[in-house]
Amino acid sequence: MLTSCVAKRATTTTFVVEHTNYGWSVWVGTERMGLFVTQRQALDDVKKRRAELAAKGKRSSVVVTGSEPVTAGRRFSHTYWSRR
Repeated sequence: MLTSCVAKRATTTTFVVEHTNYGWSVWVGTERMGLFVTQRQALDDVKKRRAELAAKGKRSSVVVTGSEPVTAGRRFSHTYWSRR
């Protein structure tokens, strides 16, 4: 009897976090996993998904493209909101 041992190569799930005109998209391959307002929200979601994969013994990586736009903060004029 002849037997052979074939080692399976572990696949790595790659999460892509990219800045779009609509917010931050999280992709795995061609499947969009979510769309978020901030980069932090997108990365938190990826962190949760990676922890789930790690618990199953699976490998993953993250690729981030783009950067969070720099804003001076949100300031609203009180007179704009008041009704006089």
